[in-house]
Amino acid sequence: MSERLYGDAKATARVADSNRKQKALEDAEMKVRQDPSVRSHMKLVNALFDLGRFEDAEREVNRLLSAYGEDLQALTDLGFIYKNLGRRDEAMKTFQRVVALEPRHALARCAENEIFAIDPSIKPSWMRRD
Repeated sequence: MSERLYGDAKATARVADSNRKQKALEDAEMKVRQDPSVRSHMKLVNALFDLGRFEDAEREVNRLLSAYGEDLQALTDLGFIYKNLGRRDEAMKTFQRVVALEPRHALARCAENEIFAIDPSIKPSWMRRD
């Protein structure tokens, strides 16, 4: 919708989106303090990711994985965090962990293929013979 807006209207839409994302972060931080469950931590990771705070999201998801063990959603999110940080090797390895846990995980397989298309030296799980 914002691509059809111009001038002040477009700027106003950007500010509103930024405010919405900041509010989501504040809500997620409060929820983690009240209920430090995996679900609450994942909301915090997603809020940080949406704001482009990838390093903070990485720290939070690694904290979550240390505390609660392997979680498919957390691992998938970590793969996308690495991808957005330009750390393709780590992203691919993380998506391969997801596929090892859930071979039919479509999102992880698509992400592997996308990374392979960008950098053919990084092989997806379906090409590896380890």
